[in-house]
Amino acid sequence: MTLPRYVRRTFLLLIDATAVFCAFGLAYALGVAFEDIDAGRRVAYLRQYLGLVGFLVAIRIGLFALVGLYRGIARYASFHEMLSILFATALGTLALAAFNLLSPHLPPPSFLPQFPEPHRAYAMHVPWRVVVIEGMLTLVAIGGLRFSRRLLVVTGLLGARGGRNLLIIGVGASAERVCRELAYDPDAQYRPVALIDPDRMHIGGRLHGIPIVGGLESLPEAIARYQVEEILIALAEAPPALLRRIVAECEKTRVAFKQLPSLADLMAGKVTVSELRPVEIEDLLGRPQVQLTLPDTHNYLRGETVLVTGAGGSIGSELCRQIHRYGPAQIILLGRGENSIYEIATELGYRFDSHAIELVIADVRDEPRMTRVFEQWRPTVIYHAAAHKHVPLMELHPEEAVTNNIFGTEIVARLADRFGSKLFIQISTDKAVRPTNVMGATKRVAEMVVCDIARGSATRFLTVRFGNVLGSRGSVIPLFKKQIAAGGPVTVTHPDATRYCMTIPEAVSLVIQTGALGDRGSLFVLDMGQPVRVLDLARNLITLSGLEPDVDIPIQIVGLRPGEKLHEELLTSDEGLQRTEVGKVFVSKPEPVDSAFLREQLEALRRAAAAGDSAAIVAALRRLIPDYQPAVYSGEERRETA
Repeated sequence: MTLPRYVRRTFLLLIDATAVFCAFGLAYALGVAFEDIDAGRRVAYLRQYLGLVGFLVAIRIGLFALVGLYRGIARYASFHEMLSILFATALGTLALAAFNLLSPHLPPPSFLPQFPEPHRAYAMHVPWRVVVIEGMLTLVAIGGLRFSRRLLVVTGLLGARGGRNLLIIGVGASAERVCRELAYDPDAQYRPVALIDPDRMHIGGRLHGIPIVGGLESLPEAIARYQVEEILIALAEAPPALLRRIVAECEKTRVAFKQLPSLADLMAGKVTVSELRPVEIEDLLGRPQVQLTLPDTHNYLRGETVLVTGAGGSIGSELCRQIHRYGPAQIILLGRGENSIYEIATELGYRFDSHAIELVIADVRDEPRMTRVFEQWRPTVIYHAAAHKHVPLMELHPEEAVTNNIFGTEIVARLADRFGSKLFIQISTDKAVRPTNVMGATKRVAEMVVCDIARGSATRFLTVRFGNVLGSRGSVIPLFKKQIAAGGPVTVTHPDATRYCMTIPEAVSLVIQTGALGDRGSLFVLDMGQPVRVLDLARNLITLSGLEPDVDIPIQIVGLRPGEKLHEELLTSDEGLQRTEVGKVFVSKPEPVDSAFLREQLEALRRAAAAGDSAAIVAALRRLIPDYQPAVYSGEERRETA
């Protein structure tokens, strides 16, 4: 049963008062025990004690309350509380000493008994030994009461320590915080038993009594010796290369392991210090995550009317989240799926009686409908995220890719030009480079369309190109997670297939950043580090789920699907890169477009899409993109591998 706070505080105050009462009495007993004094003088000291003890208790309790000793939580008493106790005790002892020094010059107070001669001199003056001993005893008593519970927990006298045996990798500030919390909490789910120091600098030492037993090479031996049930990586800011090495060593042990939340997560309130989280796949990107923020001096979104197409998708919804922080006058969330649009709007604090967030259910291919949207809201900044992105499905339905990715983009871009929008940013993909699939080819043509419209327009048209986004709809990570949850197998297209990978927040921060950087027609690319093997992603995700690849969860190589490439690229051979003022962002000038030829082939694509003629669509795309090399499949093969 949990008592009310005022009851607990009153109880603690009474215990402290009793401790001061006893400490003062014991100080008299010890202070005068070895003095050769007669019985009359002893009676005088007893009367003096009885006369002063009530006032001393009141002074000390008042000082303890003044330093906040009764505002803290006793079970979590720390070094801060110890300093407060020391300070308050010292002040109380100084008050008693001041009483001693002033007593010869003051008349005896009425509360002290009037002693007859020859003991009248002892009525006021407290023996100095008593003053010193009382201060020491009070400090020990009050401090001991505060820390006795922790002492009982650490020594195990409060009851057997439960929880799983935990081995901690790391001996820095993060590890110290974890050891301190877990060691002094009898209800903790984990019990730290050993530490590993990857830098080998502190081997043989102890942290809060927990031994530092070796480097990473000592991990198997430490697990066996201390019967470790779980491993915690307490290196929140570890470089990716070191983290991959640690994860590789942990994988070999077949013991479950987790990672301490980063300081950024703690500051943002996403997790508490005592929470342990599974190692996320983003931790193994092979590079630090790119953190891009828009400085106030370049905040082009403040006070603007912003339209986001495809606002219910993975990228579109994150765009809405990040745009919302920069203070636009209005955000228009446009998409075809009403549920996903409403979900992101609710997350942003949407209310039906407010016009700061507008919800529009519309299809970017519906030109009359999109025209009414522009007429009603006159957006000044447009992020065009609406697109079909699933490669195998677009191989099956190329007419959908053409009408949505190309002509939907053309409609929105021309309306941005017609209504005088300040900025139009198109989101593209690395699959647009030397495409081998319809989806990538249509995104490349969409880039060409935007570049062509940008030539004679006052609107700034920009394109942002990036690779795979971890965790987005239709991406490989959610698929792998579902397959692992179902017991496998996890399907990988090719053992050597690689992809450039980034997180959703990274991708969106890049998109927003480019709006402050580029001239019209610019193409932006993010430095995404080295491409990651898809097979490695699969193995790591299985391991991070507490399972063993090819033992608990089989991995099956299924072959490249229609339109898939073994390796993706971010630039064509004719596109060159220049570094921008943002170190991880590069700008390129796209290849020039022949407007007349583009319009001619767009008409051919329009007719082929209307007729559902896949061969004619592919032929027109190949004329527009000479380096487009589509894989040839029969209809039956396409359906079997999709």
